[in-house]
Amino acid sequence: MTSLIAQRAHWNRLRMLGIVIFGLAILLPMAYVILISLTPDTEVGGGAIFPTHIAWNNYAMMWQTVHLASDIKNSILIAGVTGICATVIALGAAYVIARFQFRGRKTFLYALVTMQTIPQVMMLLPLFVIFVIIQNAISVHLVGQYYTVIITYMTFALPFACWLLLSYMANIPVDLEEAGLMDGCTRLQVLRYVVLPLVLPGMVVTFVFSFLLAWSDVLFASVLTGPATQTVAVGLQAYIASGDAGGDVLWGQLMAASLTSGIPIVIIFLFLQKYIIGGLANGAVKG
Repeated sequence: MTSLIAQRAHWNRLRMLGIVIFGLAILLPMAYVILISLTPDTEVGGGAIFPTHIAWNNYAMMWQTVHLASDIKNSILIAGVTGICATVIALGAAYVIARFQFRGRKTFLYALVTMQTIPQVMMLLPLFVIFVIIQNAISVHLVGQYYTVIITYMTFALPFACWLLLSYMANIPVDLEEAGLMDGCTRLQVLRYVVLPLVLPGMVVTFVFSFLLAWSDVLFASVLTGPATQTVAVGLQAYIASGDAGGDVLWGQLMAASLTSGIPIVIIFLFLQKYIIGGLANGAVKG
């Protein structure tokens, strides 16, 4: 009995050590970014680890250095519309797949899985060529427009969103919908008043993941956006590239801009954390 207790205590210590190491691996890079954002640029270039004084002006000057305001606005617009459209379309697709049997149903499911296995970098050139061909054919400027980037992100967000919401739909008892139909509700009314409240946590999770997919992308945004529509990820990358080309990179302001660009994500998680936690838990239960 004593050896069993000692063994459990040993495993508890190992588990706590693993948690501490994992926590440090996450927190130390974030702490270093915060430290650099408060360090004067002259000291960052000199290799100083700790600043001699706090450079709060980095957070004021970054708005002119990185053009952060317009880039954040573009990212919120593109990622928000992508998340909303992907969630709404995936909701309808998941409901039809979960509740109806039709020809091509399995083929459609296999196609969703296949889309997840294709590396995104392989789609960049074909999509760009398609947009250019359409642009030249109908004389409409596509590259550099918001809707072009949103449509591109939808091609990747929709398959994942469909699979995610399909797992939630499978957990909703069909008896609830049949009871609503027997009470005189139409199929749309059942979807609105019965299914929608139950699947709301799953919709929130789907929106957040689709939003993050569009928010963090650099590859497609760097090719399909222009100066007026570039996202914050492209703006930060372009500023670093200017240093590679011989310009001066103000690392303190760059780190301050990086931290500021993450505020919208933090706000989303703070306001939606109840639905996100509940949605992830419900989506993991099959029954």
